[in-house]
Amino acid sequence: MQLDLFSDNYRIILLNDADKMLCTLELKQALLLYEGLLNDAPDDASLLVLINTVASWHDRLSRFHAEPAGINELADLWQNLLPVTPPPLASALHELLIERLSKLPSPEMIYIPPRFHLGTIMMAASNFAEAEQCFAMALKEGINVRARFLAWQGDALTMLGETIRARNVYCEAFLEGPHEIDMEGLRSPMIHDLLFSLESANDESDEMDLLAWMPVWGWFGGEFGLRINEIAVAPEIFRAYLEETGPDGVLSVPRLWFNLLRYAEYLRTVSQGGRELVRIRRWMKQLNGFMFDLYMQKIRNPELLKMIS
Repeated sequence: MQLDLFSDNYRIILLNDADKMLCTLELKQALLLYEGLLNDAPDDASLLVLINTVASWHDRLSRFHAEPAGINELADLWQNLLPVTPPPLASALHELLIERLSKLPSPEMIYIPPRFHLGTIMMAASNFAEAEQCFAMALKEGINVRARFLAWQGDALTMLGETIRARNVYCEAFLEGPHEIDMEGLRSPMIHDLLFSLESANDESDEMDLLAWMPVWGWFGGEFGLRINEIAVAPEIFRAYLEETGPDGVLSVPRLWFNLLRYAEYLRTVSQGGRELVRIRRWMKQLNGFMFDLYMQKIRNPELLKMIS
């Protein structure tokens, strides 16, 4: 029994020592420890996977350091970070990538689809505040696929616990470009729950662009706001904008419907009725009866809609 305890502790100590070596990218030394352990347990499948993974990274990093590394070489390292990569090694690689990218000119503007960006690497390294600032800077400087970066910024804000800001940013992302958003990698449970509830509530025979309807659905569920105060500043201008962008199809139906929803709620708060509100609601019903029926349910009985959404 004492011998077993010694053997187990000895193995744990050596694995911990190897983890420390992975943290400093001393991969050759870590491999020597793993190979020593393998001599004692040649059938250990998990140890074999570990050795193969670390050996592969040792070869890759040797080639990486042998020549000047550019953006493509950095992207290659990022794209080869798989779930089987040991966490201490993954953390060290994140630090390496962040350090190298940060030294390049305008690093926030370097983006290779689908996910190679300084901000996403910072997110993987749990540097959420730095990631949020990086995404914000990229958006400020005019990065392409704005909706994708807005959603990533929403993820960073979510991880920072800034829920209200995150919701506003997510809503903006779905309004700007719902199909640009990295839904597979999105970290917000709230967004995934909203989409699932929309998929469940929607009539299968009704061919709706569900992602584009997320801002409306998010308002139904109490997650997204309408920023009615912005309309109150100049309602005439917003009304003219609706007339200019609506009839000729400049905006998609979901985006137009969201704007009509904003205006209808503004009118409801200031007048509690009137011909203009009736006209806007009639327009909303013509565009999408399914959403209009839910809208009327919400304003008449908010608790009932919570059960639906």
